Amino acid sequence: MINVETIDVEEYLQDRGIPYGQSNTKNVGRAGVGINCPFCGDHSHSGGNHLGIKLDTKQWFCWICGSGRGKHFISLVVKLENCSYRQAKEILTKYTHSDIGQLQTFNDDDLRAFKGRFSLPFEAKTELLSAHRKYLESRNFDPDFIFNKYNLRCVGPPSKYWNLMLIVPIFYHRTMVSYLGADITRQRDNKYKNALIEESRIPVNETIYNFDNATHTAIVVEGVTDVWRIGDGVVGLYTKHATTQQLKILSGFGRVFIMLDSDANDPIALNQQSPSDKLANELSPFTETEIIELDEGDPADLKEDDVKHLRRELFGN
Repeated sequence: MINVETIDVEEYLQDRGIPYGQSNTKNVGRAGVGINCPFCGDHSHSGGNHLGIKLDTKQWFCWICGSGRGKHFISLVVKLENCSYRQAKEILTKYTHSDIGQLQTFNDDDLRAFKGRFSLPFEAKTELLSAHRKYLESRNFDPDFIFNKYNLRCVGPPSKYWNLMLIVPIFYHRTMVSYLGADITRQRDNKYKNALIEESRIPVNETIYNFDNATHTAIVVEGVTDVWRIGDGVVGLYTKHATTQQLKILSGFGRVFIMLDSDANDPIALNQQSPSDKLANELSPFTETEIIELDEGDPADLKEDDVKHLRRELFGN
Protein backbone atom coordinates (compact mmCIF):
# COMPACT_ATOMS: atom_id res chain seq x y z
CA MET A 1 0.00 0.00 0.00
CA ILE A 2 1.53 3.34 -0.98
CA ASN A 3 0.74 6.78 0.38
CA VAL A 4 -0.15 8.92 -2.64
CA GLU A 5 0.91 12.13 -0.87
CA THR A 6 4.51 10.89 -0.57
CA ILE A 7 4.96 10.25 -4.31
CA ASP A 8 7.71 12.39 -5.84
CA VAL A 9 5.94 13.40 -9.07
CA GLU A 10 8.94 15.18 -10.58
CA GLU A 11 11.23 12.23 -9.92
CA TYR A 12 8.75 9.96 -11.68
CA LEU A 13 8.40 12.27 -14.72
CA GLN A 14 12.16 12.73 -15.07
CA ASP A 15 12.90 9.04 -14.67
CA ARG A 16 10.29 8.05 -17.25
CA GLY A 17 11.47 10.71 -19.70
CA ILE A 18 8.17 12.63 -19.69
CA PRO A 19 8.70 16.35 -20.48
CA TYR A 20 6.98 18.72 -18.07
CA GLY A 21 6.66 22.42 -17.31
CA GLN A 22 7.62 23.91 -13.94
CA SER A 23 5.30 25.94 -11.72
CA ASN A 24 4.10 29.23 -13.23
CA THR A 25 5.58 28.60 -16.65
CA LYS A 26 3.27 28.74 -19.67
CA ASN A 27 -0.02 26.95 -18.97
CA VAL A 28 1.21 25.71 -15.56
CA GLY A 29 -0.20 27.07 -12.31
CA ARG A 30 1.30 27.50 -8.87
CA ALA A 31 2.59 24.59 -6.77
CA GLY A 32 2.33 22.13 -9.62
CA VAL A 33 3.79 20.85 -12.87
CA GLY A 34 2.22 20.44 -16.30
CA ILE A 35 2.44 17.78 -18.98
CA ASN A 36 0.86 17.28 -22.37
CA CYS A 37 -2.50 15.60 -21.81
CA PRO A 38 -2.48 11.92 -22.88
CA PHE A 39 -6.27 12.06 -23.27
CA CYS A 40 -6.67 14.98 -25.68
CA GLY A 41 -3.12 15.38 -26.96
CA ASP A 42 -1.03 18.46 -27.74
CA HIS A 43 -2.66 21.77 -28.56
CA SER A 44 -0.93 23.65 -31.35
CA HIS A 45 -3.12 26.72 -30.88
CA SER A 46 -2.06 27.35 -27.30
CA GLY A 47 0.94 25.14 -26.58
CA GLY A 48 1.24 22.08 -24.37
CA ASN A 49 1.36 21.23 -20.66
CA HIS A 50 -2.37 21.71 -20.12
CA LEU A 51 -2.63 18.78 -17.76
CA GLY A 52 -1.66 20.09 -14.34
CA ILE A 53 -0.49 17.92 -11.43
CA LYS A 54 -0.53 19.37 -7.90
CA LEU A 55 2.72 18.56 -6.12
CA ASP A 56 1.08 18.68 -2.68
CA THR A 57 -2.23 16.81 -3.12
CA LYS A 58 -1.09 14.81 -6.22
CA GLN A 59 -4.42 15.53 -7.92
CA TRP A 60 -4.48 16.24 -11.63
CA PHE A 61 -6.72 17.95 -14.17
CA CYS A 62 -6.64 18.90 -17.86
CA TRP A 63 -8.23 22.30 -18.36
CA ILE A 64 -8.77 21.60 -22.07
CA CYS A 65 -10.71 18.32 -21.99
CA GLY A 66 -11.60 18.17 -18.29
CA SER A 67 -10.02 14.78 -17.62
CA GLY A 68 -8.92 13.99 -14.09
CA ARG A 69 -11.02 16.30 -11.95
CA GLY A 70 -10.77 15.06 -8.35
CA LYS A 71 -8.59 12.08 -9.26
CA HIS A 72 -5.19 11.28 -7.78
CA PHE A 73 -1.88 10.61 -9.50
CA ILE A 74 -2.08 6.81 -9.65
CA SER A 75 -5.01 7.00 -12.06
CA LEU A 76 -2.97 9.21 -14.39
CA VAL A 77 -0.06 6.76 -14.31
CA VAL A 78 -2.48 4.04 -15.44
CA LYS A 79 -2.99 6.06 -18.63
CA LEU A 80 0.63 7.12 -19.07
CA GLU A 81 1.96 3.59 -18.65
CA ASN A 82 -0.97 1.83 -20.32
CA CYS A 83 -1.16 -0.52 -17.36
CA SER A 84 -3.51 -1.70 -14.63
CA TYR A 85 -4.11 0.18 -11.38
CA ARG A 86 -2.15 -2.45 -9.48
CA GLN A 87 0.78 -2.20 -11.89
CA ALA A 88 0.72 1.61 -11.57
CA LYS A 89 1.09 1.32 -7.80
CA GLU A 90 4.02 -1.05 -8.25
CA ILE A 91 5.68 1.36 -10.68
CA LEU A 92 5.27 4.27 -8.24
CA THR A 93 6.73 2.39 -5.27
CA LYS A 94 10.29 3.51 -6.11
CA TYR A 95 9.12 7.15 -6.28
CA THR A 96 7.36 7.09 -2.91
CA HIS A 97 9.45 8.55 -0.09
CA SER A 98 8.07 9.36 3.34
CA ASP A 99 11.50 10.33 4.63
CA ILE A 100 14.64 11.32 2.79
CA GLY A 101 16.60 9.10 5.17
CA GLN A 102 14.87 6.03 3.75
CA LEU A 103 16.15 6.58 0.23
CA GLN A 104 18.66 4.26 -1.38
CA THR A 105 22.22 5.28 -2.07
CA PHE A 106 24.19 3.14 -4.45
CA ASN A 107 27.51 1.72 -3.25
CA ASP A 108 30.25 -0.34 -4.84
CA ASP A 109 28.40 -3.61 -4.30
CA ASP A 110 25.25 -2.19 -5.88
CA LEU A 111 27.21 -1.08 -8.92
CA ARG A 112 28.87 -4.45 -9.35
CA ALA A 113 25.41 -6.04 -9.21
CA PHE A 114 24.17 -4.13 -12.26
CA LYS A 115 23.79 -6.47 -15.19
CA GLY A 116 23.94 -5.73 -18.87
CA ARG A 117 26.50 -4.14 -21.12
CA PHE A 118 27.24 -0.45 -20.68
CA SER A 119 29.25 1.72 -23.03
CA LEU A 120 29.47 5.21 -24.43
CA PRO A 121 28.04 5.92 -27.90
CA PHE A 122 30.04 4.04 -30.52
CA GLU A 123 30.67 7.29 -32.43
CA ALA A 124 32.42 8.88 -29.42
CA LYS A 125 36.09 9.50 -30.15
CA THR A 126 38.89 9.64 -27.58
CA GLU A 127 40.66 12.45 -29.47
CA LEU A 128 39.78 16.11 -29.06
CA LEU A 129 38.36 17.18 -32.41
CA SER A 130 38.92 20.65 -33.82
CA ALA A 131 35.31 21.84 -33.50
CA HIS A 132 35.11 20.68 -29.89
CA ARG A 133 38.43 22.33 -29.07
CA LYS A 134 37.18 25.63 -30.50
CA TYR A 135 33.99 25.34 -28.43
CA LEU A 136 35.93 24.85 -25.19
CA GLU A 137 38.27 27.71 -26.06
CA SER A 138 35.27 29.95 -26.77
CA ARG A 139 34.07 29.22 -23.22
CA ASN A 140 37.51 30.18 -21.87
CA PHE A 141 38.41 26.63 -20.83
CA ASP A 142 41.78 24.95 -21.27
CA PRO A 143 40.60 22.33 -23.83
CA ASP A 144 43.22 19.66 -23.16
CA PHE A 145 42.93 19.94 -19.39
CA ILE A 146 39.11 19.75 -19.34
CA PHE A 147 39.01 16.98 -21.94
CA ASN A 148 41.41 14.77 -19.99
CA LYS A 149 40.32 15.56 -16.44
CA TYR A 150 36.66 14.77 -17.08
CA ASN A 151 37.25 11.91 -19.54
CA LEU A 152 35.29 13.64 -22.28
CA ARG A 153 34.67 12.22 -25.73
CA CYS A 154 33.83 13.89 -29.05
CA VAL A 155 31.19 13.10 -31.63
CA GLY A 156 31.42 14.80 -34.99
CA PRO A 157 29.25 14.43 -38.07
CA PRO A 158 27.63 12.27 -39.10
CA SER A 159 25.69 10.95 -36.10
CA LYS A 160 21.94 10.55 -35.79
CA TYR A 161 21.69 11.24 -32.04
CA TRP A 162 24.95 12.81 -30.82
CA ASN A 163 26.07 14.93 -33.78
CA LEU A 164 28.58 17.63 -32.75
CA MET A 165 28.34 16.93 -29.04
CA LEU A 166 30.81 16.49 -26.23
CA ILE A 167 30.03 13.20 -24.51
CA VAL A 168 30.30 13.68 -20.76
CA PRO A 169 30.68 10.44 -18.77
CA ILE A 170 29.07 10.39 -15.32
CA PHE A 171 30.91 8.55 -12.56
CA TYR A 172 29.60 7.43 -9.19
CA HIS A 173 31.86 5.63 -6.70
CA ARG A 174 34.55 5.65 -9.41
CA THR A 175 32.29 3.69 -11.76
CA MET A 176 30.92 5.06 -15.02
CA VAL A 177 27.14 4.86 -14.62
CA SER A 178 25.74 7.06 -17.40
CA TYR A 179 26.56 9.96 -19.69
CA LEU A 180 25.12 13.02 -21.35
CA GLY A 181 25.82 14.98 -24.50
CA ALA A 182 26.69 18.69 -24.43
CA ASP A 183 25.86 20.63 -27.60
CA ILE A 184 28.82 22.53 -29.07
CA THR A 185 26.85 24.26 -31.84
CA ARG A 186 24.79 26.48 -29.49
CA GLN A 187 21.94 26.10 -31.98
CA ARG A 188 19.87 23.39 -30.29
CA ASP A 189 16.98 24.31 -28.01
CA ASN A 190 18.40 22.00 -25.33
CA LYS A 191 22.07 22.36 -24.44
CA TYR A 192 22.23 18.86 -22.99
CA LYS A 193 20.88 15.44 -23.92
CA ASN A 194 20.81 12.62 -21.36
CA ALA A 195 21.53 9.00 -22.09
CA LEU A 196 18.41 6.85 -22.08
CA ILE A 197 17.57 5.07 -18.84
CA GLU A 198 18.09 1.68 -20.49
CA GLU A 199 21.56 2.84 -21.60
CA SER A 200 22.63 3.65 -18.03
CA ARG A 201 23.69 1.75 -14.96
CA ILE A 202 22.04 4.52 -12.94
CA PRO A 203 19.77 7.13 -14.59
CA VAL A 204 21.34 10.57 -14.94
CA ASN A 205 18.86 12.25 -12.59
CA GLU A 206 19.67 9.78 -9.81
CA THR A 207 23.29 10.93 -9.79
CA ILE A 208 25.13 14.18 -9.21
CA TYR A 209 27.93 15.16 -11.56
CA ASN A 210 31.51 15.08 -10.21
CA PHE A 211 30.46 13.26 -7.02
CA ASP A 212 33.80 11.47 -6.64
CA ASN A 213 35.75 14.75 -6.60
CA ALA A 214 33.91 16.22 -3.60
CA THR A 215 34.43 15.31 0.06
CA HIS A 216 33.11 17.06 3.17
CA THR A 217 32.18 20.37 1.53
CA ALA A 218 30.34 20.63 -1.78
CA ILE A 219 29.24 23.52 -3.97
CA VAL A 220 26.05 22.62 -5.84
CA VAL A 221 25.70 24.06 -9.34
CA GLU A 222 23.48 23.28 -12.32
CA GLY A 223 25.45 22.34 -15.42
CA VAL A 224 28.60 20.41 -16.17
CA THR A 225 30.35 23.53 -17.48
CA ASP A 226 29.75 25.16 -14.08
CA VAL A 227 31.61 22.23 -12.52
CA TRP A 228 34.44 22.51 -15.02
CA ARG A 229 34.89 26.20 -14.21
CA ILE A 230 35.37 25.77 -10.45
CA GLY A 231 36.74 22.23 -10.26
CA ASP A 232 37.01 19.71 -7.45
CA GLY A 233 34.50 20.06 -4.65
CA VAL A 234 31.76 21.17 -7.06
CA VAL A 235 28.85 18.91 -8.02
CA GLY A 236 26.13 19.38 -10.64
CA LEU A 237 22.38 18.68 -10.61
CA TYR A 238 21.95 19.06 -14.40
CA THR A 239 18.89 21.28 -13.70
CA LYS A 240 17.69 23.82 -11.12
CA HIS A 241 15.64 21.21 -9.28
CA ALA A 242 16.95 18.21 -7.34
CA THR A 243 15.23 14.86 -7.46
CA THR A 244 14.65 13.12 -4.15
CA GLN A 245 17.51 10.73 -4.91
CA GLN A 246 19.86 13.67 -5.53
CA LEU A 247 18.76 15.21 -2.22
CA LYS A 248 19.70 11.97 -0.50
CA ILE A 249 23.18 12.08 -2.03
CA LEU A 250 23.66 15.76 -1.16
CA SER A 251 22.54 15.18 2.43
CA GLY A 252 25.66 13.06 2.92
CA PHE A 253 27.98 16.08 2.67
CA GLY A 254 28.94 17.97 5.81
CA ARG A 255 28.45 21.40 4.23
CA VAL A 256 26.59 22.34 1.07
CA PHE A 257 26.84 25.71 -0.68
CA ILE A 258 24.12 26.24 -3.28
CA MET A 259 25.28 28.33 -6.25
CA LEU A 260 22.76 27.96 -9.05
CA ASP A 261 22.49 30.26 -12.07
CA SER A 262 21.51 33.82 -11.18
CA ASP A 263 17.92 33.39 -12.39
CA ALA A 264 17.39 30.57 -9.85
CA ASN A 265 17.42 33.08 -6.99
CA ASP A 266 14.54 35.19 -8.25
CA PRO A 267 10.96 34.14 -7.40
CA ILE A 268 9.49 36.82 -9.72
CA ALA A 269 5.71 36.59 -9.76
CA LEU A 270 5.85 33.03 -8.47
CA ASN A 271 4.69 33.89 -4.98
CA GLN A 272 6.73 30.94 -3.82
CA GLN A 273 10.28 29.89 -3.03
CA SER A 274 13.02 30.32 -5.60
CA PRO A 275 14.78 27.10 -6.70
CA SER A 276 17.77 28.04 -4.54
CA ASP A 277 15.61 28.62 -1.45
CA LYS A 278 13.65 25.43 -2.08
CA LEU A 279 16.82 23.35 -2.33
CA ALA A 280 18.27 24.95 0.80
CA ASN A 281 15.12 24.27 2.80
CA GLU A 282 15.03 20.65 1.65
CA LEU A 283 18.65 20.06 2.66
CA SER A 284 18.90 22.15 5.85
CA PRO A 285 17.47 19.47 8.19
CA PHE A 286 20.29 17.12 7.15
CA THR A 287 23.38 19.22 6.53
CA GLU A 288 24.79 22.73 6.98
CA THR A 289 23.46 24.69 4.01
CA GLU A 290 24.11 28.15 2.58
CA ILE A 291 23.13 29.96 -0.63
CA ILE A 292 25.68 31.85 -2.72
CA GLU A 293 23.88 34.27 -5.04
CA LEU A 294 25.34 35.42 -8.33
CA ASP A 295 24.52 38.91 -9.54
CA GLU A 296 24.31 37.71 -13.13
CA GLY A 297 25.05 34.77 -15.38
CA ASP A 298 26.04 31.34 -14.13
CA PRO A 299 29.12 29.85 -12.42
CA ALA A 300 30.64 28.91 -15.79
CA ASP A 301 30.93 32.67 -16.49
CA LEU A 302 33.09 33.36 -13.42
CA LYS A 303 36.48 34.91 -14.04
CA GLU A 304 39.64 33.12 -12.93
CA ASP A 305 40.30 35.54 -10.06
CA ASP A 306 36.73 35.08 -8.80
CA VAL A 307 37.15 31.31 -8.85
CA LYS A 308 40.43 31.52 -6.92
CA HIS A 309 38.81 33.77 -4.30
CA LEU A 310 35.83 31.45 -3.97
CA ARG A 311 38.01 28.38 -3.52
CA ARG A 312 40.14 30.10 -0.86
CA GLU A 313 37.00 31.10 1.04
CA LEU A 314 35.28 27.69 0.93
CA PHE A 315 38.05 25.13 0.50
CA GLY A 316 41.14 26.99 1.70
CA ASN A 317 43.02 26.43 -1.56
